[in-house]
Parts: sequence; C-alpha cells; structure tokens
Amino acid sequence: MSVSQLYQGCEALWRDAKYAVMARSYAHVRELSASLRQARGDEQALRTWLYRLKCVEQERVTLPALRNTAYHLLGYWKDRLPAEDRRRLAQRALDDPAGLIAELGDRVRRDGPAYLATSYVFRDEPWDETVFRYHGNVYRMTVDAREALASGDPSKLLVRMDPLEDGPGRAT
Repeated sequence: MSVSQLYQGCEALWRDAKYAVMARSYAHVRELSASLRQARGDEQALRTWLYRLKCVEQERVTLPALRNTAYHLLGYWKDRLPAEDRRRLAQRALDDPAGLIAELGDRVRRDGPAYLATSYVFRDEPWDETVFRYHGNVYRMTVDAREALASGDPSKLLVRMDPLEDGPGRAT
C-alpha cells in the first residue's frame, strides 16, 4: 500500500468515526482533524494517527459530548424541518441525546445524507474498517489495534487494504 492510499483510507475512517469521536470529546475532533492533515505523506505519522484514533475509541462517551454530537447531527436537517419539529428534536438532544442520535440514524438510513450513512455514531461496532475509492478502485481498509493498544506500542498496529468489487453505494 502506498502512503497516498493509506492517507485516503485514514480520511475515510475519519469520515466514519468523526461523530463517534465527538461523542467522547470535541477537543479530540479538533486534535485528530489537525493531526490527520499534518500526517499526509508520512506513513509513520498516519499509523500514529490511527493508533490515537483507536485510543480515543476506548474512552467513555460523556453526556455533555453526546448532547453536543446530537446538536451537530441535527444541523443536517434543521433547514428542512418545520419549526415545531426543530424545537422537539432540540429538546430531545438535551433530554435523550442517545435516543435522538438513534432516531437520526434511522433517518439517515432512510433519507440520507449519504455522507453519514457509514458513521460509527449510528452503529455499535469497533472502528476497525472503512470503504473508500482510490484511483478509481474501491478498497476496504481494516485496522487491527489490539496488540498495539495492549502494549502501548503504535508500531504494532496492523493495517490491511483489500480491493473490493465496485458497486453502488460501496464508497464515497
């Protein structure tokens, strides 16, 4: 795998994990976003970024961060919802942010936007893989960080790139 392909895979994983990261801490979103841009072109920095992402995954979701995430996600629909629905959903973001996020996940699967369809915030799965397009081909990047996390050694992080058959909705 080339460094360029690894960067594309990291960008795709970031697309999928960003809101799940936000549910832990918005500061992590800023940190990881900036460090991914800085890592472009540097394989070791990209692998360190993946390790850091997997470390954040181990952190607990907090209620304030979950509320913030629910508000951010609600922003995708605010201009398309009647005022009464916006108020109801904004209140739900305060009272039951996890329930609102689940409701918005149902809406994403039904109506889009496609950008959010693969977000880990809507699924209870490890942030281990992503699908993306690179030079006209579709790939699945899989990250295995078990040994790296257990040892505290980012160099033990494993990354696989597998070509996939191109199909509708397989990558963005």
